[in-house]
Amino acid sequence: MIAVFLKDLRLILRDRTLLVFTLVLPVIVISIFASALLGGRGGPRVTMAVVDEDRGPVARQVIQALGEYATVVELERDAAVRFVRDLSRGPAAIVLPGQLSDNYPRGIPTEIELLTDPADERSLRTAKLLLLLMEKKLASDTDPFAPQLIVVREENLTGNQLSVTPFQQNLPGFSIMFALVGVIFSTSLSLHDERAGGTLARLLVAPTGMTRILLGKLASRFLVGVIQLAFLLVWSHLVFGVPLGNAPVALAVLICAVILATVATGLLVGVFTRTRAQVQPLGLGLVVLLSGLGGLWWPESTQPYWMQVASSVAYTSWAMSGMNDLVLRGRGLEALVQPVGALVAYALAATALGIGLFRRRQQGAA
Repeated sequence: MIAVFLKDLRLILRDRTLLVFTLVLPVIVISIFASALLGGRGGPRVTMAVVDEDRGPVARQVIQALGEYATVVELERDAAVRFVRDLSRGPAAIVLPGQLSDNYPRGIPTEIELLTDPADERSLRTAKLLLLLMEKKLASDTDPFAPQLIVVREENLTGNQLSVTPFQQNLPGFSIMFALVGVIFSTSLSLHDERAGGTLARLLVAPTGMTRILLGKLASRFLVGVIQLAFLLVWSHLVFGVPLGNAPVALAVLICAVILATVATGLLVGVFTRTRAQVQPLGLGLVVLLSGLGGLWWPESTQPYWMQVASSVAYTSWAMSGMNDLVLRGRGLEALVQPVGALVAYALAATALGIGLFRRRQQGAA
């Protein structure tokens, strides 16, 4: 028993790549997420757009009070609508009407508009809480016993409902995450299994060519991944009431694009790992990294700014962008031009790179 233990331990220590994937990669991932999401006091600040149509002292007090707790971006009304509805840079825009500074000292209630994107439910909840704190702070500076002088009228810029449930917010991301686990591991491990079993070498002798053989293997993983992700989304809809949008064709296109990119990622994992044991740490590290950066676990807007910029290189951020547009905002195929374009471009580039590296490795081995 001791001899077997020492033998396996020497084999493990001899595989330096496995040690890197097992020890270094998790440390990097944990450090990035811990410093990004837990390092700052109070966590990431919510970004809110403010339209100051009043230009008076009360409006300046409102903006100053909000600025103590959130990142305030002052914009014109049209720019603020685009900021929330089209760019998804923040969960809400506050419109301070022109009569606010005149009405408030005289005790006349004033209605302010809150233009929202309920798809970012967690940040929107924080924004509403900050708005309530701002109102209380403003009242305490004048007359704490005065009646409510600021009335909020909420308008959804991106859909028909003013709020979304936690199931609607989280389950689409969780579904994509489990698709990542299944497709990446099955694709990469299948390459190692066929190489170890000798079937890959026999297949490569066939006149069909290496590229066609690899594409055939990837196509089977693609079909299984599409079925898996579609099943998870339908299950979320039937059991937990998660909407699937108003455009079934658009949803099908997005599912195919997401799985296409994930199969290509699995191919890269299979190519960059030399043994089956290396697949687990590298594949798991990639799943965690892509899930965190891509907003599969939390809304992307709650991340620090540098993390939001870095997430643009993670194809999962484009997947969640398209999924939120379809599922939470009720948009159609026109909203998928950029997300699907990015997913397909990544998939083609990653597949070409993976096939090229695989071909070089097979020629070197021969």
